[in-house]
Amino acid sequence: MPSTSTDLAEAHWSVSPPAGQWLPSIDAAGLARIACLLRGVKPLEAIVDDVGDVLGEQDPRESEFGEIAERLRGDLRRLDAIAQAAGDKDAHVRRLLQRARTLRSKEIPVDCSQSLGHLRRMAGVVNDLLERLVETRTVKEIA
Repeated sequence: MPSTSTDLAEAHWSVSPPAGQWLPSIDAAGLARIACLLRGVKPLEAIVDDVGDVLGEQDPRESEFGEIAERLRGDLRRLDAIAQAAGDKDAHVRRLLQRARTLRSKEIPVDCSQSLGHLRRMAGVVNDLLERLVETRTVKEIA
């Protein structure tokens, strides 16, 4: 018979659970890893903000182009992952995803006006893809 609470806990976990008892399919370390990943997920509202940074009334500063391009690439990856995970079969979503992949793979041009054009194309695809994912009910409407 176990003599301390630690011995009691060890004895409890060393015994197999009764038949039919549910056991979690993931351990505490796995849950902690998933929680950490979820904390790093950018909210969809922040993606809308990224689009606004480019397509808003005022153009972003040239010094911000690189950072904005990386954020938009991340936004496109996130929306692609959402559509893939949801199994979205909509033809328009598929076309937008292909366009997104093409834009993501291109480096931002050196010329300022070409860079801004590239950012606007990426932001436009992010916006269109997000709107279409809402229309297909792949994601909930964003406030």
